[in-house]
Amino acid sequence: MAARYDIAYRRLFRHRRLVMDLLQGFSGQPWVVELDWTTLAAVRAKFVGSPLRVFEADQIWKVVHQPTGLPVHVLLEFQSRSERWMALRTTNYLLQLMLEWAEDPSAHPGELPATFPMFVYNGRQRWTAARNVHELNPLLPVSLEPFVPRCEYALLDIQATPLHALPPNNTVSYLIRLEQAGQPEEVYGILQELGTWLSAPEDEPIRLAFYEWVVYVTLPEATRRKGPWRKIRNFSEGLTMLAERWQEWQLQWLDKGRREGLKQGRREGLERGRQEGLERGRQEGLERGRQEGLRQGREQGRAEGLLEGERQVLLRQLQRRFGRLSRAARQRIQQADSPQLLVWAERLLTANNLADVFEGDGDE
Repeated sequence: MAARYDIAYRRLFRHRRLVMDLLQGFSGQPWVVELDWTTLAAVRAKFVGSPLRVFEADQIWKVVHQPTGLPVHVLLEFQSRSERWMALRTTNYLLQLMLEWAEDPSAHPGELPATFPMFVYNGRQRWTAARNVHELNPLLPVSLEPFVPRCEYALLDIQATPLHALPPNNTVSYLIRLEQAGQPEEVYGILQELGTWLSAPEDEPIRLAFYEWVVYVTLPEATRRKGPWRKIRNFSEGLTMLAERWQEWQLQWLDKGRREGLKQGRREGLERGRQEGLERGRQEGLERGRQEGLRQGREQGRAEGLLEGERQVLLRQLQRRFGRLSRAARQRIQQADSPQLLVWAERLLTANNLADVFEGDGDE
């Protein structure tokens, strides 16, 4: 899933408008207003280090800083998880970029490019990785700090960005709203609003790019491959297609959660069965205990895993639809059996609020 997210973001940020809006609205850098946006262009993001090691960033864009005429290289990285050594990896990318610049005979003599690394992170958990190399070694003596590279990256943590603080008329703001949307109906409404705002004919590539992003990231892979999603010719057709398939897509996600719960239950059952079998074997004989433990472990683990998968799917759907659930609501779901979860999941498709989901089953 992480690789799929990264690819989807690369496809979306191939458009100059997304890169401009990202830097203008979310970089937090004052020098952005001094950039000549007519010069913004994507450049090669792959380079060969030594000895013959290939480094590849997600995207690199070049834009001219108007007061100085110096090119600024913007390195974009799209992440679905927080990685501890990200500051080191970023430093490596920037050093390779500067080395290539230094060896380019067409570069400005005696000058190095200005570089600006920025990470777009869409993971559910908060970003915890160090933002520079110094943070990776808190015990470093002050006397040694001058000999450690000082390279820091900017970060857009999409899930941690408050919706009320989003800049208006910004394509990346719409992307953040889509990522934080709870239900298909909400996603559809955001896409409609985007289409109304970007209504000019020349905006059609961006409108269509957002539709493709929603399909690529949101729909289950089986649905995306079998359906006519890639045959859409324009944004309007895409909205119509999504409106017709939302309910079918929701049910498929519920079924996917049950199947994943079953797989997890099988794995846990095998492990639990092995451990129970070993323990019983010490008491009643190794072979007999192993067989009995495996059987019981598979059965119990399968049932528990399937039920837990159903609970997690419903919890996620409710939270995305209605926001953070109360402790009482979460406890009710954790204590419910499979038939009750199915009833609530079916009510969720038409419910206007959380009370509608639990209607007739007691107070939430």
